[in-house]
Amino acid sequence: MAANLRAEKVGFAKQAAERMAAKFDGEEAAKTLNWIRQLPAPDNLPSQFMGAIEKIPQDVKSVDMDQYADYLSNGLVFGYLMACIKPDRINQLKTANTWKVSPAAAFETTRQRERIGLFLQFLSEIGVPTTSQFQTDQLYEKTGLVQVVIALNHLAMVLKK
Repeated sequence: MAANLRAEKVGFAKQAAERMAAKFDGEEAAKTLNWIRQLPAPDNLPSQFMGAIEKIPQDVKSVDMDQYADYLSNGLVFGYLMACIKPDRINQLKTANTWKVSPAAAFETTRQRERIGLFLQFLSEIGVPTTSQFQTDQLYEKTGLVQVVIALNHLAMVLKK
């Protein structure tokens, strides 16, 4: 990921990153993963989505920032979420190249970012306000994982209405 290629943060950037890390609540993040994990999987879901969801441990109590990002950053868990919430989207998820895992690393990196972007569009369609959403780089580069937790919590609240 691009986050691994960046220079070490210093000065103000380092302080900002430390403040963001301090705001990350591993237990709250784990609750979002448990919520996703407990959603009933629709029929005919492609295997890449099931594989992504099975990587998340059942009844996880807490996660650190790296673990949380690792579970979500390839975007496949978001495809699973979309299929669970709107099962009529499964055919789109099956046929679109974006949701297929590419053996070529360069293509897969692009697809991962596209998947996250499609999920953000989905959040808007479902009714999650943009102020509660996150930006692709906040997840992909692990710079705003608190906002990812907020977005998933807000999605859960919207669905309960």
